[in-house]
Amino acid sequence: MNTYSLILIISLIIVGIVFNLIMINYIYKNSIYRKNIFKNELKLITDTETYFSEGKYNSEIIYVSPSATLIKITFENGIEGIRIQEE
Repeated sequence: MNTYSLILIISLIIVGIVFNLIMINYIYKNSIYRKNIFKNELKLITDTETYFSEGKYNSEIIYVSPSATLIKITFENGIEGIRIQEE
């Protein structure tokens, strides 16, 4: 009886260590993946702001009213937006 409980305790410790190593690896990979996505999205935003300030976009008038005009903007990197020009 004493040897079985000792074997059970040792096997539970081994399973716990393996589980913790797997979870640490998962959390580490997930954090690096999120960090890379954040960097890519931040670069996309910076590029879009640069294109807007340099005027590198195509514009198309969507709606015109006496008080405002809606203009659809398409940037070179595929991002679309709407610009509201009040009159």
